[in-house]
Amino acid sequence: MKVGTVIGKIWTTRRLNELPNGALLEVDLDDNSGTPERVLAYDPLGAGAGEQVLVTQGSVAKGWFKSGDAVIDALVIGIVDEKPDNSK
Repeated sequence: MKVGTVIGKIWTTRRLNELPNGALLEVDLDDNSGTPERVLAYDPLGAGAGEQVLVTQGSVAKGWFKSGDAVIDALVIGIVDEKPDNSK
């Protein structure tokens, strides 16, 4: 699981019937390595631009879909309300 910031929505004119209601988001993943990483993640929760989200990838993301035939590789599983202050 990774934390990232929503950059924006990806708009499509057509999509697969297997996908339930939700949005495709571009997410800038927070990575301490200094190398930026962006993913397109399916969001069933309704996160907006600028919000921090929890993203899972791979088989865990695919397994969330009932059909098992989903083509999704990244899934938003939470919207972060606040992060703990670890500077103390």
